[in-house]
Amino acid sequence: MRQRGTGASMAAPEHKSSEPWEPTSDFEWTDRAYGLLEQGLLQAEVNVVDGVLSTRVWGNCPRCEGLLNDHQVPTVVDVFGASRGHGADAVPAAGPPVVVVDVTCGCGLAHAGVPEGTTGCGVSFRVELEAEAAGPLPQGTP
Repeated sequence: MRQRGTGASMAAPEHKSSEPWEPTSDFEWTDRAYGLLEQGLLQAEVNVVDGVLSTRVWGNCPRCEGLLNDHQVPTVVDVFGASRGHGADAVPAAGPPVVVVDVTCGCGLAHAGVPEGTTGCGVSFRVELEAEAAGPLPQGTP
């Protein structure tokens, strides 16, 4: 298992429940998510068990600061860094493979303006996880 965001944890911010629902994936939310990872207010891990890759991202949402807990078993995995080049020219990359995870806030609160049957503030952000310590990646992973 490879975990990110286990640094010194700061006091959790207060949930901005008055933040209206807005479907946004601006890069600023990914940038803020990385700040939360560094502060220990957001955590992420990647696991491979019996050849099945899974990810988990939990902690504070970078927009509304509510608590989210996102589990995914991706059917298509974007892995970057496993090798460079193609075919006979491929050489191993310098670092461990990186699994890209897209997360949408699921804080459990129906923010103002949220579509029926949906919770969260609408923000989507990206987290990149090093898969090295998770074990071998499943066969067929690009």
